[in-house]
Amino acid sequence: GRVMLVDESTGEVKWDVQAHPYVSAPRYGHTKIAMTPDGRRVASVGFNDEQWRLWEAASGTLNRVGARHDGTGACICVVPEAGPTLLHEGCPVVAHRGGLLALAFSPCGQRFATGGEDGAVILWDAQTGEAEQRMQGGSDLVYCVTFSADGAWLASGSGDGSIRLWDATTGALLRATQQADTRGKLHFSPTDILILASSSYDLITLWDVDSGKMIRSFAGCFFAVFSPDGRTIATPRSADYRDLLLVNA
Repeated sequence: GRVMLVDESTGEVKWDVQAHPYVSAPRYGHTKIAMTPDGRRVASVGFNDEQWRLWEAASGTLNRVGARHDGTGACICVVPEAGPTLLHEGCPVVAHRGGLLALAFSPCGQRFATGGEDGAVILWDAQTGEAEQRMQGGSDLVYCVTFSADGAWLASGSGDGSIRLWDATTGALLRATQQADTRGKLHFSPTDILILASSSYDLITLWDVDSGKMIRSFAGCFFAVFSPDGRTIATPRSADYRDLLLVNA
């Protein structure tokens, strides 16, 4: 088999393992990765780890590690070249409490978002590793986060069945919607007027961003993506992915 990292919007191959064998030892337990649009950095998170990690894609060098709570109310922040630094109780550092399940870079690559077991959504500065905003993404685990194409909005999906739309600059909650399950993925349309949500129950739902209302649903579907122009939705209709359904958005 052949492993490649492909931009799901354009089809561009970002990484081909045959041409670029791994440059760093695997990080066990990290199950979600995201790459900056320029392909220079990779972030990783995992359910068994409270800390995100940011790597240089070309060299595999560990660039930043997210802050974590030490269980006593203090925070520990790790800068690889300096080692762990203990920050006292009451420090301004923001961190997740529990494992991380969701990860996404902004279109400019200067920020990224994480969602976790604690139900929180946190916006981070990709240069400094500092938290910019912390939002409560629901009453259950946050399974997915995604930025709008222009980077102005952030959407998050929680196990409590909610999709929340945030102002990606201020962290303000703009609206929240409900559906059966949001344990899959979220996608903004290229024009940022629609959101596709996939669930763990083989159900795809399409939402209007402005009204927060569901437009339609597709049963028996595992995941879906928008075409580059946002006019078509593609989704497999069978477990072996051999049947592809194309519908107008």
